[in-house]
Amino acid sequence: MPDFNTPAERYLRDLISMPSVTGREGLVKDYLADAFRKMGLGVELQKVEGDRCNVIGRLGEGPIKLMLCTHTDVIPALDESLWHSPPFEATMRNGRIYGRGSTDAKGSLAAAMEAMGKAAKLKKFNGSVALAAVVEEETGRSLGARKLMEKYRPEMGLILEPTGLRVAIAHKGALRPVITVHGQAAHSSSADMGVNAVSIAGEVLRDLERYRNRVMNVVDPLLGRSSLEVTMIRGGERINVIPVKCHIYVDRRLTSGETVGGAFDDLARVVERIGEETGARMDVELLCSYPPSSVSEKEPVVALIKDVLARHGLPSAPVGFPAGCDMWTFRANGVPAAVLGPGYIDQAHGVDEYIDREQLKLAADLYEDIVKKALM
Repeated sequence: MPDFNTPAERYLRDLISMPSVTGREGLVKDYLADAFRKMGLGVELQKVEGDRCNVIGRLGEGPIKLMLCTHTDVIPALDESLWHSPPFEATMRNGRIYGRGSTDAKGSLAAAMEAMGKAAKLKKFNGSVALAAVVEEETGRSLGARKLMEKYRPEMGLILEPTGLRVAIAHKGALRPVITVHGQAAHSSSADMGVNAVSIAGEVLRDLERYRNRVMNVVDPLLGRSSLEVTMIRGGERINVIPVKCHIYVDRRLTSGETVGGAFDDLARVVERIGEETGARMDVELLCSYPPSSVSEKEPVVALIKDVLARHGLPSAPVGFPAGCDMWTFRANGVPAAVLGPGYIDQAHGVDEYIDREQLKLAADLYEDIVKKALM
């Protein structure tokens, strides 16, 4: 078996072994706090909810010039029987490290930890740099990042997400509504006495497919197409009962120029029309949302990242991040922020999630240079 040779690889190995699925981020807080202290960082545990804490490691004194931020929660492993190695045990093969969270986003966190540890050996600091490992990003609530912004206002933010080590200056927003179709219960042998919510939901799905095609006509030069996907359906109570309710869960992604309110109102009008056509009662509830976000290419944080990328011979032209992330919380509080991290978003959330070792190593070098330049 190959060895975990670098600090980033060893940090990532340890982090993957802690199944910090959203809601269980408390599993990593003591490990991170101890690791930060051993690097020589000042440490704060910022309580968010229950035993879940943001862990902030700070290097230097005075105003925070740059705050690196990523999340500690991961999604569940899904069907573990489909994985070729245990999802919560880092496995190295073919130049890759496999495990849940390896790309999204514990690889970024591990690389930043190595970078902060090396930067801590500098003899002089001009101001300070912080690394924040926050809770609950995966649900779209940005619970940890919003709590972080209640206390901190760094001059610049760097969000650590899998961008393939390209600097991203925009990310998509999202809203996640649930459409509830209401029926009427009856014995399944007397179906005419009831109203089948699941059958009506089938008609809703057909109309949503047509609406999806209209949504996807919106194209952003950095972020690509807007989107709408039905991701979950739950309906029925018993196999021999005409279903009273059917819930349709929707993931709607927004590009620049779209708003959460506008997109929700548009969807609500579509659902209202479907209800009128079918004669069924249905309603829409918004479960969570966040806006699309962007930053000017002229901001110092973008210039800093572009300079470091160029020095390493990497592409420095800004791109868009097609998913969501905690950048919007920084921007909502007036903090210029960009996104940069190892791995690719299409490696996240799937079976056999992995990160390339070379990307991880390069990310640690890039973060180290970015931190050191910020402290100059």
